Amino acid sequence: MAVQILPDTGKYALGDVSPNDIVGSSRRTHMLVVDDENGPRQALRMLFKEDYTVHLATRVSEALEILKQQPIEIIITDLRMPERSGVELLREVKQFDSDIQVIIFTGYGQLETAMKAVEYGAFAYMEKPFDNAVMRDIVRSAHAKHRQEKERRMFEKLALEASRFETLGRVVSGMMHDMGTPLTVINSHIELLLMKPERDDLVKRLETMKSQIQYCADLARSTMNYLRPGQKGPVQTDLNTVVNACLKVAAPFFRETHATMHADLAAALPPTLCEPVLMRQAVMNLITNACQAMAPVTSGERMLYISTFTEEGMACIALEDTGPGIPKNLWESVFDTFFSTKGQSGTGLGLGVVRNVVRRYNGSVKLEAPKHGTGARFVLRLPIAE
Repeated sequence: MAVQILPDTGKYALGDVSPNDIVGSSRRTHMLVVDDENGPRQALRMLFKEDYTVHLATRVSEALEILKQQPIEIIITDLRMPERSGVELLREVKQFDSDIQVIIFTGYGQLETAMKAVEYGAFAYMEKPFDNAVMRDIVRSAHAKHRQEKERRMFEKLALEASRFETLGRVVSGMMHDMGTPLTVINSHIELLLMKPERDDLVKRLETMKSQIQYCADLARSTMNYLRPGQKGPVQTDLNTVVNACLKVAAPFFRETHATMHADLAAALPPTLCEPVLMRQAVMNLITNACQAMAPVTSGERMLYISTFTEEGMACIALEDTGPGIPKNLWESVFDTFFSTKGQSGTGLGLGVVRNVVRRYNGSVKLEAPKHGTGARFVLRLPIAE
């Protein structure tokens, strides 16, 4: 006896998955076979039922309902079906979960369309009638890729969290360092007043203390605004606001490395769609990397140039330092997680996180030829929000 989710109902009837498949299904890979012809559908179920939990659908709408209810990892779909095609299913699946691997199988005369589906993200295509051994190999490879993509995504998430804590530590450390000076000034004035309460300059000293307290409050407020995550998920974001927030909390890094910041932010920069807290993290990583790169420089000015601009439908941020630069043969490698040019002192998380963040929003980050000497120039590009 078997079970199948009926189209568009969510109810169960006798059909296609055996009770043995249901027992312990959480430990098994879930596969979805979509074909309006019963023969290929049942042939694939018989071929894979020993190793996978196989779900069957006869059309795209039914497949999408199953997808919402089951943790599908692999989909085998016919190309030509009533109502909607396998390519349309592929597009919806990739929007739902890009890790799901889709295998297209097709009849004679549809090969060109099937090959086109690979460009849309299909794992592979096969012609009917399929060879069982070849189909098994392809499914095995698709399963391995799904697992790799899942692990890669989890790894990226862990790297993002580790980088987030590293960034927060830097920001809070900078704030505490900056608070040291005004607190010292306040303490000195209090000591003088305790020694001689009746002073001619009492009002002046109180006003000085008040201004220093206000400075501490402003410093804490700007840091908290930087750390505050705000609304979850992508929202329309002004990249100028992101840059300004980072520059405020990065002031201690500029002073520590004796670097001068030069900002050229475009007026009325169109918004982009992203999560501001993650973009602040990405920009902050680039700023701290630039400061660290310029720290060993002994001759010439230490300058950090930051600009925003639009380019071919993209909102862009460019950051360029006057450090030693990065050899061109490493321009791609520096974005790999755990790759570092700093030896033991670097974690290799910063630039990998920057790339992963901008990719979330269909953007890019690239190293480009510097415009102010021989330092490193990073350009982030994000699509302008519609």
